Amino acid sequence: MEVLNWHTAAPELPLGGFMPNDDPVQILNIEGLGPVTAAIASSPFATGRGDMFQGASTGKRNIVLTLGLNPNWADQTISSLRQLLYKYLLPEQWTRLRFFSDHLPTVDIAGVVEAFEPNIFAQDPEIQISILCPKPDFIDVDATFLSGKVGVDEMEINYVGTVATGFELRIYSSSDRNEYTGYLVIRNKTVSKNEAFQVLNATVDPATYLTLNTLKSTRWIRSIYPADDFSVNILAKMATNSVWPELSPGENLFSVDAAAPGQDWILGYFNRFGGL
Repeated sequence: MEVLNWHTAAPELPLGGFMPNDDPVQILNIEGLGPVTAAIASSPFATGRGDMFQGASTGKRNIVLTLGLNPNWADQTISSLRQLLYKYLLPEQWTRLRFFSDHLPTVDIAGVVEAFEPNIFAQDPEIQISILCPKPDFIDVDATFLSGKVGVDEMEINYVGTVATGFELRIYSSSDRNEYTGYLVIRNKTVSKNEAFQVLNATVDPATYLTLNTLKSTRWIRSIYPADDFSVNILAKMATNSVWPELSPGENLFSVDAAAPGQDWILGYFNRFGGL
């Protein structure tokens, strides 16, 4: 695990793992890395047995680090190591944790330090740090990029994450279709759903490309004019029956269709994991 500070002056802080090591800061325990408990809303029936399910949500993640201090006593002391950790994990401060494993990609999670509790006068000093992560998912540090042709390619995407994720799609003109004005339909199919997002009267030409973002917290659809360095919100051109598509765990069939095919598209997304 590494701790990354939001201040650029502080480099990554590697922490010794659970195996025997001589690192100055050692991980003794980590709590809160499994799936976050869901909040289930239900209401009882007036008669009969059981409840009626109304919905479910997943709240923030609470990660608790228990760290041991192992100074070399040449240029480190218990106090200096504690001061080093203050630079990264002081209460109210945003921090980012990076986890490395053999079975998952390298992932990050960001959070706010809630508490930093040292037992300063103990024979074996330990520090317990509580971090609240408003967004509970662990996110791959590297994006996945795929490309294809509008109206030509239906691409099979094996999404390895365990939590559904949105994506960013860009549609460009190409030598096959230099200019186009008309509808665009972005589809994603899985074994359990068929999502379609339709844009009415979109324009894609050498001076303009279209971008669609389906992440729940940052959704948009825009026309981008790179030469003039500005964009136009075209949300009003979204068909009323459109669904913002997301990639689901497992196999997805992704495609982009138009009245006249041939444009290029590029898709980018981050794998998201509900637990380590």
